[in-house]
Amino acid sequence: MNGDLSRAYKRLKKKNGWDNSEAIAAELRETMMRLAPVPMGMAEEMADFYLGKPLDDDVVFKSDEILELLSGTWSSENSLMEIDDWDFLKEQVNAWALEMDMDVVTDVMKAVVSYG
Repeated sequence: MNGDLSRAYKRLKKKNGWDNSEAIAAELRETMMRLAPVPMGMAEEMADFYLGKPLDDDVVFKSDEILELLSGTWSSENSLMEIDDWDFLKEQVNAWALEMDMDVVTDVMKAVVSYG
């Protein structure tokens, strides 16, 4: 995947040094929250859930998938999404739906039903 978050991850590794995982993780978390088209509280919870693990290419790939799903550009091809990811996403959308764009809510819930 070569989404916005993946590109930011590569840029941050160069900027902060490949071994400075703490700085990379903090800045990548902020980037994900800024890019997510959802209320800030939901963006924080999603960043904690998806980027709360030690960063590697798969974690960033999956986080990029989430951003693409929320933006309506996600494709199930080569998806790393697992049942826990779909369950978390469903819970988040249910909790924040009234504060979200209804098109985003509808698209995400369709994907949850189809793939989760």
